[in-house]
Amino acid sequence: MRFRKSVRIAKGVKLNLSKTGASFTLGGGKGLSFNVGNRGAFLNWSIPGTGVYDRVRLDTLLKDKLGGLFGFGKPAQETDAPKRSGKAAKAPARPDDAQMEEIAQEIALINIHQQAIDVASAQPGTLDEAQAEAAIADWLSEGEAPIGFAVDCEAIAGKAAVMIDLDLPEIEDMPRRKLVQMADGSVKIKKKSQKELREDYRTCVLGLGEYVASHALALVPQAKKVVVSAYTQRRSEKTGEAMDVFIYSIVFAREAFAADYQQRDPYDFCQDLPGRFYVLASGVMKEIAPFEAADIE
Repeated sequence: MRFRKSVRIAKGVKLNLSKTGASFTLGGGKGLSFNVGNRGAFLNWSIPGTGVYDRVRLDTLLKDKLGGLFGFGKPAQETDAPKRSGKAAKAPARPDDAQMEEIAQEIALINIHQQAIDVASAQPGTLDEAQAEAAIADWLSEGEAPIGFAVDCEAIAGKAAVMIDLDLPEIEDMPRRKLVQMADGSVKIKKKSQKELREDYRTCVLGLGEYVASHALALVPQAKKVVVSAYTQRRSEKTGEAMDVFIYSIVFAREAFAADYQQRDPYDFCQDLPGRFYVLASGVMKEIAPFEAADIE
């Protein structure tokens, strides 16, 4: 079911293949590599053997830092910082309507679970595997979701189930701004803390699982459950290389999608379901071993 493979093209150059696309990794020696694919361009560095590593998204960084030089945007710190002059700096202006709309869209992105759908009871009959997989592929091709993700799926008639591997957005893609109400009643834009970013990421990726599972159950009415196993890219503490890491695997049974479940926190909702995921005290989601088809009853 899981199809991800790395092919060495030349020294220091690897082609990474999956059902959802391809990416290239350049370098990797001495803890430094560059990866480019359909999710963006990333610079990865580490100190092998120490557990010290980091990952920087370059395409977003270059746009934020250099955009103002080419007339297609200003770095966030330039718009937020008061101008320096001989006079006293003025207080930052209240966000305008366009900024408020952008942040509203960012909040909706994080809370994608609110856009999951209610599903009807399962229909009798045997699940048609080819038809089920085609229906999900057609839905994905419409591209109407408010957030980027990719899916590999396999329908299993004997278990009346759909197994989905979900390629998650990265934490670097999470919105970094928030609205804060000041003591005088005004509203300002501020930068989120690392803790807030991790909490937003947890809400987003678990909610994305709800979103995908609910649509899959609606598209495949004979399916009784959808198993979503979600992965992201992380640096290996031993080798420093980027690798796919599963951070949750959850069995979404049809009956779990009761009315108004979208209003629950995704973390609380998913804790009530059969699943494998663990959030550390730091807010980081720990690597897990995903469910296989043989594990599903």
